Amino acid sequence: MTPDQERRLEVAGVPRQPEDEVNPWIGLRATLHGADFVSFAGTLRRFCARHESLRCMFVRREDGSFERRIIDPELIGFQPRHLGTFDDRGETFDAVMAELDDRTGPLSWPAATVLTVTEPNGDITVFAAFDHVTFDGYSAYLTMGELKQHLEAEINHAPLPAPVGSYVDFAVDQRAAQDAISPDSPALEPWRRAADVSGNLPGLPRATGVRRGDEIRHRLRFPTFAGPRLSQAFEDWCHQHRVPQPLAYTAVLLRAMVAEEDDAAITVLMSTHNRTRPEWHEAIGWFSGIVPMTVDVGRDLPLLEVIRRTAEAWQFGKTAETVPLPLANQLLGTSMRPATVLSFMDSRHVPGRDGWEEMDSTVFLGEVEPSDEMHIYINAMPYGMELAHRAPDTAPCTEFLDRVMGRMREQMTAVTRQVNDPMEALA
Repeated sequence: MTPDQERRLEVAGVPRQPEDEVNPWIGLRATLHGADFVSFAGTLRRFCARHESLRCMFVRREDGSFERRIIDPELIGFQPRHLGTFDDRGETFDAVMAELDDRTGPLSWPAATVLTVTEPNGDITVFAAFDHVTFDGYSAYLTMGELKQHLEAEINHAPLPAPVGSYVDFAVDQRAAQDAISPDSPALEPWRRAADVSGNLPGLPRATGVRRGDEIRHRLRFPTFAGPRLSQAFEDWCHQHRVPQPLAYTAVLLRAMVAEEDDAAITVLMSTHNRTRPEWHEAIGWFSGIVPMTVDVGRDLPLLEVIRRTAEAWQFGKTAETVPLPLANQLLGTSMRPATVLSFMDSRHVPGRDGWEEMDSTVFLGEVEPSDEMHIYINAMPYGMELAHRAPDTAPCTEFLDRVMGRMREQMTAVTRQVNDPMEALA
Protein backbone atom coordinates (compact mmCIF):
# COMPACT_ATOMS: atom_id res chain seq x y z
CA MET A 1 0.00 0.00 0.00
CA THR A 2 1.04 3.62 -0.42
CA PRO A 3 2.13 5.72 2.60
CA ASP A 4 -1.08 7.76 2.30
CA GLN A 5 -3.18 4.60 2.46
CA GLU A 6 -1.21 3.27 5.42
CA ARG A 7 -1.65 6.52 7.36
CA ARG A 8 -5.38 6.55 6.56
CA LEU A 9 -5.78 2.99 7.84
CA GLU A 10 -3.86 3.74 11.02
CA VAL A 11 -5.99 6.82 11.77
CA ALA A 12 -9.20 4.92 11.05
CA GLY A 13 -8.13 2.12 13.38
CA VAL A 14 -7.89 4.41 16.43
CA PRO A 15 -11.02 4.15 18.64
CA ARG A 16 -13.06 7.35 18.55
CA GLN A 17 -16.41 8.57 19.77
CA PRO A 18 -19.18 8.01 17.19
CA GLU A 19 -19.76 11.76 16.89
CA ASP A 20 -16.07 12.25 16.02
CA GLU A 21 -16.02 9.69 13.23
CA VAL A 22 -15.73 11.36 9.84
CA ASN A 23 -14.84 9.22 6.84
CA PRO A 24 -13.70 11.54 4.05
CA TRP A 25 -14.98 10.24 0.74
CA ILE A 26 -15.31 11.39 -2.83
CA GLY A 27 -18.49 10.52 -4.64
CA LEU A 28 -20.59 10.98 -7.72
CA ARG A 29 -24.15 10.99 -8.96
CA ALA A 30 -25.30 9.73 -12.36
CA THR A 31 -28.64 8.67 -13.84
CA LEU A 32 -28.55 5.40 -15.81
CA HIS A 33 -31.41 5.32 -18.29
CA GLY A 34 -32.74 1.83 -18.98
CA ALA A 35 -31.12 0.17 -15.95
CA ASP A 36 -32.85 -2.07 -13.43
CA PHE A 37 -31.55 -3.80 -10.30
CA VAL A 38 -30.30 -6.84 -12.21
CA SER A 39 -28.51 -4.95 -14.99
CA PHE A 40 -27.04 -2.45 -12.52
CA ALA A 41 -25.64 -5.27 -10.35
CA GLY A 42 -23.95 -6.57 -13.50
CA THR A 43 -22.70 -3.07 -14.28
CA LEU A 44 -21.01 -2.87 -10.88
CA ARG A 45 -19.51 -6.32 -11.36
CA ARG A 46 -17.94 -5.20 -14.63
CA PHE A 47 -16.65 -2.01 -13.04
CA CYS A 48 -14.92 -3.96 -10.25
CA ALA A 49 -13.57 -6.53 -12.72
CA ARG A 50 -11.88 -3.76 -14.71
CA HIS A 51 -10.26 -2.05 -11.70
CA GLU A 52 -8.20 -4.21 -9.38
CA SER A 53 -8.18 -1.61 -6.59
CA LEU A 54 -11.96 -2.06 -6.21
CA ARG A 55 -11.40 -5.76 -5.53
CA CYS A 56 -8.93 -5.10 -2.72
CA MET A 57 -9.36 -5.18 1.00
CA PHE A 58 -6.89 -4.59 3.83
CA VAL A 59 -6.63 -7.02 6.73
CA ARG A 60 -4.68 -6.14 9.87
CA ARG A 61 -1.97 -8.64 10.81
CA GLU A 62 -1.12 -9.56 14.41
CA ASP A 63 1.89 -7.23 14.35
CA GLY A 64 -0.35 -4.26 13.49
CA SER A 65 0.64 -4.05 9.84
CA PHE A 66 -1.81 -4.52 6.99
CA GLU A 67 -2.08 -7.19 4.32
CA ARG A 68 -3.71 -6.47 0.98
CA ARG A 69 -6.03 -9.17 -0.36
CA ILE A 70 -7.37 -9.13 -3.91
CA ILE A 71 -10.54 -10.93 -4.97
CA ASP A 72 -10.81 -12.63 -8.36
CA PRO A 73 -13.17 -10.85 -10.80
CA GLU A 74 -15.23 -13.99 -11.27
CA LEU A 75 -16.15 -13.99 -7.57
CA ILE A 76 -17.64 -10.49 -7.56
CA GLY A 77 -21.41 -10.21 -7.25
CA PHE A 78 -24.03 -7.82 -5.87
CA GLN A 79 -27.49 -8.18 -4.38
CA PRO A 80 -29.88 -5.25 -3.77
CA ARG A 81 -30.85 -4.25 -0.23
CA HIS A 82 -33.94 -2.09 0.07
CA LEU A 83 -33.50 0.97 2.33
CA GLY A 84 -36.93 2.54 2.12
CA THR A 85 -39.41 4.54 0.09
CA PHE A 86 -39.41 8.35 0.26
CA ASP A 87 -41.84 10.82 -1.29
CA ASP A 88 -39.79 13.94 -0.58
CA ARG A 89 -36.60 14.50 -2.62
CA GLY A 90 -34.88 16.31 0.24
CA GLU A 91 -35.64 13.46 2.62
CA THR A 92 -34.35 10.99 0.02
CA PHE A 93 -31.10 12.92 -0.39
CA ASP A 94 -30.57 13.12 3.38
CA ALA A 95 -31.08 9.35 3.70
CA VAL A 96 -28.61 8.71 0.88
CA MET A 97 -25.96 10.98 2.40
CA ALA A 98 -26.35 9.39 5.83
CA GLU A 99 -25.85 5.92 4.35
CA LEU A 100 -22.78 7.01 2.39
CA ASP A 101 -21.29 8.62 5.50
CA ASP A 102 -21.97 5.59 7.70
CA ARG A 103 -20.71 2.87 5.37
CA THR A 104 -17.83 4.38 3.40
CA GLY A 105 -14.43 4.05 5.03
CA PRO A 106 -10.97 2.51 4.71
CA LEU A 107 -11.71 -0.35 7.11
CA SER A 108 -14.92 -1.37 5.36
CA TRP A 109 -14.96 -3.47 2.22
CA PRO A 110 -14.78 -2.53 -0.58
CA ALA A 111 -14.11 0.93 0.98
CA ALA A 112 -17.03 2.17 -1.10
CA THR A 113 -20.83 2.47 -0.92
CA VAL A 114 -23.22 2.48 -3.88
CA LEU A 115 -26.91 3.40 -3.60
CA THR A 116 -29.61 3.63 -6.23
CA VAL A 117 -32.73 5.78 -6.25
CA THR A 118 -35.50 4.67 -8.58
CA GLU A 119 -37.09 7.69 -10.19
CA PRO A 120 -40.86 7.94 -10.88
CA ASN A 121 -40.16 7.34 -14.60
CA GLY A 122 -38.27 4.12 -13.82
CA ASP A 123 -34.74 5.50 -14.33
CA ILE A 124 -32.10 4.63 -11.73
CA THR A 125 -29.96 7.39 -10.26
CA VAL A 126 -26.71 6.11 -8.80
CA PHE A 127 -25.01 7.65 -5.78
CA ALA A 128 -21.54 6.24 -5.12
CA ALA A 129 -18.94 7.13 -2.50
CA PHE A 130 -15.34 5.89 -2.29
CA ASP A 131 -12.85 6.32 0.53
CA HIS A 132 -10.75 9.26 -0.64
CA VAL A 133 -7.37 7.54 -0.30
CA THR A 134 -8.47 4.79 -2.68
CA PHE A 135 -10.04 7.15 -5.20
CA ASP A 136 -8.98 10.56 -6.52
CA GLY A 137 -10.86 13.27 -8.39
CA TYR A 138 -9.88 12.02 -11.83
CA SER A 139 -11.15 8.56 -10.82
CA ALA A 140 -14.58 10.07 -10.15
CA TYR A 141 -14.75 11.65 -13.61
CA LEU A 142 -13.61 8.39 -15.22
CA THR A 143 -16.30 6.46 -13.36
CA MET A 144 -19.22 8.61 -14.53
CA GLY A 145 -18.67 7.69 -18.17
CA GLU A 146 -17.58 4.16 -17.46
CA LEU A 147 -20.83 3.21 -15.67
CA LYS A 148 -22.80 3.96 -18.83
CA GLN A 149 -20.42 1.86 -20.93
CA HIS A 150 -20.62 -1.08 -18.55
CA LEU A 151 -24.43 -0.89 -18.48
CA GLU A 152 -24.53 -1.11 -22.28
CA ALA A 153 -22.13 -4.07 -22.19
CA GLU A 154 -24.24 -5.81 -19.53
CA ILE A 155 -27.46 -5.38 -21.51
CA ASN A 156 -25.70 -6.79 -24.59
CA HIS A 157 -24.24 -9.75 -22.60
CA ALA A 158 -20.66 -8.85 -23.50
CA PRO A 159 -17.75 -10.65 -21.76
CA LEU A 160 -16.26 -9.14 -18.60
CA PRO A 161 -13.84 -6.32 -19.47
CA ALA A 162 -10.11 -6.84 -19.28
CA PRO A 163 -8.46 -5.17 -16.26
CA VAL A 164 -6.69 -1.86 -16.82
CA GLY A 165 -3.43 -0.87 -15.16
CA SER A 166 -3.25 -1.88 -11.52
CA TYR A 167 -3.16 0.67 -8.74
CA VAL A 168 -1.40 -2.03 -6.71
CA ASP A 169 1.51 -1.81 -9.17
CA PHE A 170 1.59 1.94 -8.56
CA ALA A 171 1.86 1.33 -4.80
CA VAL A 172 4.75 -1.09 -5.37
CA ASP A 173 6.54 1.48 -7.55
CA GLN A 174 6.03 4.19 -4.94
CA ARG A 175 7.44 2.05 -2.14
CA ALA A 176 10.48 1.10 -4.22
CA ALA A 177 11.27 4.76 -4.94
CA GLN A 178 10.75 5.80 -1.34
CA ASP A 179 12.95 3.05 0.09
CA ALA A 180 15.86 4.86 -1.56
CA ILE A 181 15.09 8.20 0.16
CA SER A 182 17.30 9.20 3.10
CA PRO A 183 17.49 12.41 5.18
CA ASP A 184 20.27 13.58 2.84
CA SER A 185 18.39 12.93 -0.40
CA PRO A 186 18.05 15.94 -2.73
CA ALA A 187 14.36 15.01 -3.16
CA LEU A 188 13.74 16.21 0.40
CA GLU A 189 15.05 19.72 -0.28
CA PRO A 190 11.73 21.26 -1.45
CA TRP A 191 10.06 20.02 1.74
CA ARG A 192 12.97 21.27 3.87
CA ARG A 193 12.72 24.78 2.39
CA ALA A 194 8.92 24.86 2.65
CA ALA A 195 8.82 24.27 6.42
CA ASP A 196 8.69 27.37 8.59
CA VAL A 197 10.53 27.87 11.88
CA SER A 198 7.91 25.80 13.72
CA GLY A 199 8.40 22.87 11.37
CA ASN A 200 5.01 23.38 9.75
CA LEU A 201 3.87 24.79 6.41
CA PRO A 202 2.66 28.40 6.19
CA GLY A 203 -1.07 28.83 6.76
CA LEU A 204 -3.71 30.25 4.45
CA PRO A 205 -3.41 33.81 3.12
CA ARG A 206 -4.21 36.29 5.88
CA ALA A 207 -7.12 37.72 3.91
CA THR A 208 -9.04 34.46 4.35
CA GLY A 209 -9.35 35.16 8.07
CA VAL A 210 -8.27 31.57 8.80
CA ARG A 211 -5.31 30.98 11.10
CA ARG A 212 -3.19 27.94 11.86
CA GLY A 213 -4.91 25.73 14.41
CA ASP A 214 -8.44 26.82 13.51
CA GLU A 215 -10.94 23.97 13.26
CA ILE A 216 -13.60 25.17 10.85
CA ARG A 217 -16.22 23.15 8.99
CA HIS A 218 -15.69 23.05 5.24
CA ARG A 219 -17.99 23.80 2.34
CA LEU A 220 -17.62 22.59 -1.26
CA ARG A 221 -18.38 24.97 -4.13
CA PHE A 222 -18.07 24.63 -7.94
CA PRO A 223 -18.27 28.20 -9.32
CA THR A 224 -17.41 28.83 -12.97
CA PHE A 225 -15.03 31.80 -13.06
CA ALA A 226 -14.62 32.01 -16.86
CA GLY A 227 -17.13 31.09 -19.54
CA PRO A 228 -16.35 29.25 -22.78
CA ARG A 229 -15.43 32.31 -24.87
CA LEU A 230 -12.97 33.74 -22.36
CA SER A 231 -11.59 30.28 -21.69
CA GLN A 232 -11.04 29.66 -25.41
CA ALA A 233 -9.42 33.08 -25.86
CA PHE A 234 -7.03 32.36 -22.99
CA GLU A 235 -6.25 28.92 -24.42
CA ASP A 236 -5.39 30.59 -27.75
CA TRP A 237 -3.17 33.10 -25.90
CA CYS A 238 -1.36 30.25 -24.14
CA HIS A 239 -0.84 28.45 -27.46
CA GLN A 240 0.45 31.65 -29.09
CA HIS A 241 3.03 32.11 -26.32
CA ARG A 242 3.83 28.39 -26.04
CA VAL A 243 2.72 28.25 -22.43
CA PRO A 244 1.07 25.10 -21.01
CA GLN A 245 -2.45 25.89 -19.81
CA PRO A 246 -2.05 24.25 -16.38
CA LEU A 247 0.99 26.42 -15.72
CA ALA A 248 -0.70 29.60 -16.95
CA TYR A 249 -3.85 29.08 -14.87
CA THR A 250 -1.76 28.25 -11.80
CA ALA A 251 0.20 31.48 -12.22
CA VAL A 252 -3.02 33.48 -12.64
CA LEU A 253 -4.46 31.91 -9.49
CA LEU A 254 -1.32 32.49 -7.41
CA ARG A 255 -1.09 36.14 -8.41
CA ALA A 256 -4.76 36.62 -7.61
CA MET A 257 -4.30 35.04 -4.18
CA VAL A 258 -1.41 37.28 -3.13
CA ALA A 259 -2.88 40.49 -4.56
CA GLU A 260 -4.21 41.54 -1.14
CA GLU A 261 -1.22 40.32 0.88
CA ASP A 262 1.74 42.32 2.17
CA ASP A 263 4.16 39.74 0.78
CA ALA A 264 4.25 38.89 -2.91
CA ALA A 265 5.49 35.34 -2.24
CA ILE A 266 3.23 32.40 -1.46
CA THR A 267 3.86 28.78 -0.49
CA VAL A 268 1.31 26.17 -1.52
CA LEU A 269 1.13 22.43 -2.03
CA MET A 270 0.63 21.55 -5.69
CA SER A 271 -0.93 18.29 -6.86
CA THR A 272 1.07 15.95 -9.03
CA HIS A 273 -0.91 13.63 -11.24
CA ASN A 274 1.12 10.45 -11.10
CA ARG A 275 -0.49 8.32 -13.80
CA THR A 276 2.94 7.99 -15.37
CA ARG A 277 2.29 4.72 -17.24
CA PRO A 278 -0.12 4.54 -20.20
CA GLU A 279 -2.00 1.67 -18.53
CA TRP A 280 -2.80 3.96 -15.57
CA HIS A 281 -4.44 6.70 -17.65
CA GLU A 282 -7.84 5.02 -17.26
CA ALA A 283 -7.19 3.37 -13.90
CA ILE A 284 -9.11 3.99 -10.68
CA GLY A 285 -7.08 4.82 -7.56
CA TRP A 286 -5.36 7.55 -5.56
CA PHE A 287 -2.59 8.55 -7.95
CA SER A 288 -2.42 12.20 -6.93
CA GLY A 289 0.51 13.38 -4.85
CA ILE A 290 1.49 16.81 -3.50
CA VAL A 291 4.71 18.78 -3.56
CA PRO A 292 5.54 22.15 -1.99
CA MET A 293 5.96 25.17 -4.25
CA THR A 294 6.98 28.71 -3.28
CA VAL A 295 6.53 31.46 -5.88
CA ASP A 296 7.36 35.17 -5.69
CA VAL A 297 4.93 36.69 -8.16
CA GLY A 298 6.39 40.17 -7.70
CA ARG A 299 4.43 43.37 -8.09
CA ASP A 300 2.93 44.48 -11.43
CA LEU A 301 4.98 42.00 -13.44
CA PRO A 302 3.84 40.95 -16.92
CA LEU A 303 1.86 37.72 -16.80
CA LEU A 304 4.49 35.91 -18.87
CA GLU A 305 7.10 36.68 -16.20
CA VAL A 306 4.79 35.40 -13.46
CA ILE A 307 4.30 32.22 -15.50
CA ARG A 308 8.07 31.87 -15.92
CA ARG A 309 8.60 32.16 -12.16
CA THR A 310 5.80 29.66 -11.53
CA ALA A 311 7.40 27.22 -13.98
CA GLU A 312 10.75 27.55 -12.25
CA ALA A 313 9.20 26.93 -8.83
CA TRP A 314 7.20 23.99 -10.18
CA GLN A 315 10.28 22.32 -11.66
CA PHE A 316 12.03 22.57 -8.29
CA GLY A 317 8.97 21.37 -6.37
CA LYS A 318 8.56 18.36 -8.65
CA THR A 319 11.91 17.00 -7.53
CA ALA A 320 10.05 15.99 -4.35
CA GLU A 321 7.28 14.03 -6.08
CA THR A 322 8.64 10.69 -4.84
CA VAL A 323 8.49 11.91 -1.21
CA PRO A 324 4.98 11.94 0.25
CA LEU A 325 4.33 14.31 3.14
CA PRO A 326 4.26 11.54 5.83
CA LEU A 327 7.72 10.38 4.74
CA ALA A 328 9.06 13.95 4.63
CA ASN A 329 7.89 14.55 8.20
CA GLN A 330 9.44 11.28 9.34
CA LEU A 331 12.84 11.99 7.77
CA LEU A 332 13.00 15.70 8.63
CA GLY A 333 11.52 15.47 12.13
CA THR A 334 8.87 18.03 11.17
CA SER A 335 5.10 18.17 11.66
CA MET A 336 4.07 19.74 8.37
CA ARG A 337 0.35 19.74 7.62
CA PRO A 338 -1.36 20.91 4.41
CA ALA A 339 -2.79 24.41 4.27
CA THR A 340 -3.33 25.66 0.70
CA VAL A 341 -3.50 22.79 -1.81
CA LEU A 342 -3.87 23.57 -5.53
CA SER A 343 -4.60 21.33 -8.48
CA PHE A 344 -5.36 21.60 -12.19
CA MET A 345 -7.56 19.09 -14.00
CA ASP A 346 -8.59 19.10 -17.65
CA SER A 347 -11.86 17.19 -17.56
CA ARG A 348 -12.80 17.99 -21.16
CA HIS A 349 -11.06 14.91 -22.54
CA VAL A 350 -11.90 12.29 -19.92
CA PRO A 351 -13.11 9.04 -21.54
CA GLY A 352 -16.91 8.95 -21.46
CA ARG A 353 -17.30 12.71 -21.04
CA ASP A 354 -19.88 12.86 -23.86
CA GLY A 355 -22.39 11.07 -21.64
CA TRP A 356 -22.12 13.32 -18.58
CA GLU A 357 -24.91 15.73 -19.56
CA GLU A 358 -27.33 12.95 -20.52
CA MET A 359 -26.74 11.29 -17.13
CA ASP A 360 -27.02 14.57 -15.18
CA SER A 361 -23.80 13.53 -13.47
CA THR A 362 -21.70 15.40 -10.95
CA VAL A 363 -18.87 14.83 -8.46
CA PHE A 364 -19.17 15.70 -4.79
CA LEU A 365 -17.38 15.15 -1.49
CA GLY A 366 -18.43 13.83 1.88
CA GLU A 367 -17.83 15.55 5.18
CA VAL A 368 -14.24 16.12 6.27
CA GLU A 369 -12.76 16.94 9.66
CA PRO A 370 -12.89 20.66 10.61
CA SER A 371 -9.53 22.22 9.80
CA ASP A 372 -7.54 25.25 8.63
CA GLU A 373 -7.01 23.81 5.12
CA MET A 374 -8.20 24.99 1.72
CA HIS A 375 -8.20 22.80 -1.40
CA ILE A 376 -8.64 24.51 -4.78
CA TYR A 377 -9.09 22.69 -8.08
CA ILE A 378 -8.90 24.60 -11.36
CA ASN A 379 -11.05 22.39 -13.55
CA ALA A 380 -11.39 22.77 -17.32
CA MET A 381 -14.94 21.80 -18.31
CA PRO A 382 -16.82 21.99 -21.64
CA TYR A 383 -18.78 25.00 -20.37
CA GLY A 384 -15.77 26.95 -19.05
CA MET A 385 -13.32 26.99 -16.17
CA GLU A 386 -14.35 26.06 -12.63
CA LEU A 387 -12.56 27.06 -9.47
CA ALA A 388 -13.89 24.13 -7.44
CA HIS A 389 -12.86 24.53 -3.83
CA ARG A 390 -13.31 22.89 -0.45
CA ALA A 391 -12.62 25.61 2.07
CA PRO A 392 -13.47 26.80 5.59
CA ASP A 393 -17.11 27.88 5.58
CA THR A 394 -16.74 31.43 6.86
CA ALA A 395 -17.79 34.71 5.26
CA PRO A 396 -14.21 36.15 5.05
CA CYS A 397 -12.87 32.99 3.40
CA THR A 398 -15.75 32.79 0.92
CA GLU A 399 -15.40 36.49 0.08
CA PHE A 400 -11.65 36.04 -0.40
CA LEU A 401 -12.23 33.26 -2.92
CA ASP A 402 -14.85 35.29 -4.76
CA ARG A 403 -12.37 38.18 -5.04
CA VAL A 404 -9.71 35.75 -6.25
CA MET A 405 -12.00 34.63 -9.09
CA GLY A 406 -12.63 38.24 -10.04
CA ARG A 407 -8.90 38.94 -10.17
CA MET A 408 -8.34 35.83 -12.29
CA ARG A 409 -10.90 37.04 -14.83
CA GLU A 410 -9.28 40.48 -14.89
CA GLN A 411 -5.89 38.98 -15.73
CA MET A 412 -7.35 36.78 -18.46
CA THR A 413 -9.29 39.63 -20.08
CA ALA A 414 -6.24 41.91 -19.88
CA VAL A 415 -4.09 39.64 -22.04
CA THR A 416 -6.82 38.34 -24.36
CA ARG A 417 -8.89 41.52 -24.73
CA GLN A 418 -11.88 39.18 -24.61
CA VAL A 419 -14.77 40.57 -22.61
CA ASN A 420 -16.35 37.89 -20.46
CA ASP A 421 -20.01 37.35 -21.34
CA PRO A 422 -21.99 38.54 -18.30
CA MET A 423 -24.75 36.06 -19.21
CA GLU A 424 -22.41 33.13 -18.56
CA ALA A 425 -22.54 31.67 -15.05
CA LEU A 426 -19.56 33.11 -13.18
CA ALA A 427 -20.02 32.49 -9.49
